[in-house]
Amino acid sequence: MARSRQPFAPNLQKVLDRAPAPVARDLFNAPRRGSGPIVDFADLDPACDTAGLVEFVGKLDQDVLKELDDICRQVVDLSDAKGATSLTTVVNRKLYNTDIATYDAQPDELCKSIWVYTKFHNVFLDAQSFYTARRYRDHGKLYSAFEVADDASMEFAADGVDGEVLARRIGEALDLPSKSTVTAIDLPDTDTHPSSVMVAVRHGGALSSIQDHRDDGLRETRYYRPAEEAILIYTPSLRKLEVCARGYVVRDHASRAFAEVVLGQDLKSKPLTGRNFNLDRFGRSLQLPLPELEDVEIIHAKVTEIETRLGSWKRRLLLQVTIDDDIEDFANRFMGTTKAAASRFGYSRVAIAVAYKYRESGESGTLKLWVSSGNTSNAQNERDPKLRDLSLRLLEAWGIMNRQRLLDERERAFYFDDLLFLFDYPENEVAGAVLSNAGVDRKRLLSAQLLGKKGRQDIVLIDDDDGPVEAELDTGARQGTLTLEGSFGEDLGAVSEDDHVIYRINRAYLSEIVIDALKRELGASRATVSSDHIAEFGDVPIGFQTIPIYLVRALASLKKPEDLDLEFRRRHLAGPGLILSAGDTGIRYLGANVVIPLRRVISLEGDEIVLDPGALEQAYRSGQLLVMAGDAPQIILHGPKHATLHIPSRPPFNLFGETKILLFQRLVDAALNGEKDVRTSELMRGMGSKSPRQLFQSSEWAALHNAYICSVRTRTWRLCEDAPPPI
Repeated sequence: MARSRQPFAPNLQKVLDRAPAPVARDLFNAPRRGSGPIVDFADLDPACDTAGLVEFVGKLDQDVLKELDDICRQVVDLSDAKGATSLTTVVNRKLYNTDIATYDAQPDELCKSIWVYTKFHNVFLDAQSFYTARRYRDHGKLYSAFEVADDASMEFAADGVDGEVLARRIGEALDLPSKSTVTAIDLPDTDTHPSSVMVAVRHGGALSSIQDHRDDGLRETRYYRPAEEAILIYTPSLRKLEVCARGYVVRDHASRAFAEVVLGQDLKSKPLTGRNFNLDRFGRSLQLPLPELEDVEIIHAKVTEIETRLGSWKRRLLLQVTIDDDIEDFANRFMGTTKAAASRFGYSRVAIAVAYKYRESGESGTLKLWVSSGNTSNAQNERDPKLRDLSLRLLEAWGIMNRQRLLDERERAFYFDDLLFLFDYPENEVAGAVLSNAGVDRKRLLSAQLLGKKGRQDIVLIDDDDGPVEAELDTGARQGTLTLEGSFGEDLGAVSEDDHVIYRINRAYLSEIVIDALKRELGASRATVSSDHIAEFGDVPIGFQTIPIYLVRALASLKKPEDLDLEFRRRHLAGPGLILSAGDTGIRYLGANVVIPLRRVISLEGDEIVLDPGALEQAYRSGQLLVMAGDAPQIILHGPKHATLHIPSRPPFNLFGETKILLFQRLVDAALNGEKDVRTSELMRGMGSKSPRQLFQSSEWAALHNAYICSVRTRTWRLCEDAPPPI
C-alpha cells in the first residue's frame, strides 16, 4: 500500500484540494532558475487524476514537501483578496492582450496565480512586490515616505524610469558587489491611492555562508548572497515617494537615488522631506487656536473625536461629539479618570473638523482631519493639492506635525558624536536630561527619526535637606513647564518639560548609520551585527597585515563584562584582532583582541568622518607588543575591580572583581618568588570561599582551568606557565 503523509502542510494541501491535477502538476514541475524541477514526474502517468497526484506527492521526501509548500504559499498569497487584485493589476500592465485573455479564462483565482507563476515568472515576482508594498503601506512596517520638490513633474509614467542607470546608482550608493535589476510598473487609481508608479529594485544582500553537509559525509562552506528587494512607489499628483525595504539605510539611499536619477531633483538644495505626527499637545488641552494664515481664513477648528486605548490595542474608548459641542467639557464629565490617564499617556487617534475660506477666490468648505499615534494622518493622502497643503500647514501650526528629514551624508559626519553617544547608550530609552548633559541635538535627531518621544516621567527624585525625596510631575501653567509636587502636596516649583521627556532610541536605524559609516572608512567588505553588543567587519587590512575588527557598544556599562570576554575567547579561530569601543572604557583586552575607544582614532575633516589607519595600526601593535614583550607573569590594574592577567605566550585574561584579582595576584607573586605552588588555604585566605572554582562562573572557570590556573599537587594551585597555551 502506498505510504501517505496526509494531511499535508496547509498551502500544499490547498493547492491539491482546489487546483485541477494538470495545473498543480505544472506548478510542481516548474523549473527552478535553470536547475530543473524539484520533483521528477517521469514515473507518474500524465493523465492521472487528483487522487493519483496526491498518492504520488505523499511518497516524496519531507524536505521536498517543505519546498513544495513554500512554492504553494507564494501562489496562494496571490490568489486571495488583495493578493489576487495585486496580481490582476500587474498582469494587465505587463502582458499582451492575448495573454491577458488566457489569464482571464483560468477557472479561478488560484489557477490564475499558478498560471502566471509557471508561464511568466518575472511578472509573478512583480506582483509579489506590489502586494508586499500594499501591505507595507497599510501597516507602516519597514516603510518610509518622503515629499519631493514642488517643481517635480506631475506627469510621470513607468516609461520614464531608466532602469539601468537607477540600478547602477543604487548599487554604487549601497556598495553592492553584484548587479541589481529594476522593473517599473504603472499602478492605477484606486479608492485609497491615486495613480502611481512602482519600481522594484532587486539586489543581493551581504555575503553570507552556511556549512553544507555533502553526500560523502564531508562538510564544506558555501557562500551566497541572500536576495533582497527595495520597492519604491512614486505618486506624481501627491509628489510623494514611498520606499519599502528592510533597512533604513537601504530606504534612504534608494529614495535619494530615485529622486536624483529619475526625478532630476537636486538634493543639496532641495532635500527629501517626510513628516512626523504626534498627539502630545492634546495631553495639555483639546482646544485648538485659530491660526492666522495669509491666504485662508480659518473660521473654526474643533476636535470632534478622541480615542484612547485601555492597556491594550484590543480595548479602546472612543468619544465623538458634533462640531457645536465642547469635547473637553464632555471628556471631563463622562470620561472621568480615563481622561486623566489619556492626558498623561496619550491618545491613539484624534479627529478635527475645520471650516475655512480662501480670501482671494472666496472658496469655502470643511475639512475633516485625523491623526493617529501610528505616525499617520489622512492629510498625507488628500488628493486636492490646495487642501493637502492647507491640512499640513494647520497640523504644523498646532504642533501636531513636524517635518521629518533623514540625515544626509554631511549631517551624518556633523552629528556623529551625537550618534555615537546614543549608539553606546546601554538602554533603548533615554531621558531628556541625559541628552541635555551630553549636548545631543534632540530636535534634529527627532526630525531624522533617530529619536522618538515616548512620554514623560511622572516621578522624579529631588534633593532635600534630609536627602533625596520623591516628587510628582504634573502639567505646568505655562507651555514647556512642569510643576513639582511633594509627597504631602506641597508646591516645589516648576521645571523644564524637555528634561523630563522620555525618548525612544531608534536602535535599528542608528546602528545601520554608525556601522555603515565605519564599514566605509575601514574599507571592510562586510559589516554584520552578531549580537546586541557586537558588530563584525571581518578581516580588514591594517598596515602590512589583515586582522579581524569588531565594534562593541555599551562596554563600560555591562553588568558582567566577563561574559563578553569569554564570547571573544570563543572566536579564537579568527586570530587576534582589534575591537573598537563605541564609548570610553578601561578594558584593554577582550580575549586576544586589543580594545581601543573609537574616538581616539576617528576625527571630522570638513563634512567627512575620517578614520586614521595609522592610529589603528599603532593601537593594535602597541597592545600586542605589551602582551608579547613580557617574559614574566604580571597583573595590570585598571581600577579596584578590574585588572588584566598577563602570562607569557597566552592571551591576556580580564579579571573583574576584587577577590579574583587578589587570587591571581597571590599566584603571580608566588611565581615571581620562585615558589610556584600555593596551598589552597593560603590562596583563599580572607575570601570566604574554599576553592578558586567557587569565585568564577562555570564558563569563566572552563576558560581558566588548566590554561591559566592549575593544580599539580593536592591542595595546591599555581599559574599554568608550562602548560601549552589555550586553543
